[in-house]
Amino acid sequence: METRKCPFCGGTMIRAKSNLEGHAVYFWRAPWKKGLKAAFSGAIRAYPWLCIDCGAIIPYVDEITLQKIREEYEQVKMEGLI
Repeated sequence: METRKCPFCGGTMIRAKSNLEGHAVYFWRAPWKKGLKAAFSGAIRAYPWLCIDCGAIIPYVDEITLQKIREEYEQVKMEGLI
């Protein structure tokens, strides 16, 4: 089972059961998309992780998606659109 360290208490976080359950499909949308061509046409899926020590539930996106968002953000920033 994959785990993470909780950023709030340092406890153990575990990911939701599957990709079909426990994801927030419309969790986040890039703020720079107004009229701009963006790599992501829709919202970003974020998967919830539960801290079994403090009870916090935190949504995370996978590393591949996060890297694409970083690259798109840097491009938009360089173009002075944000």
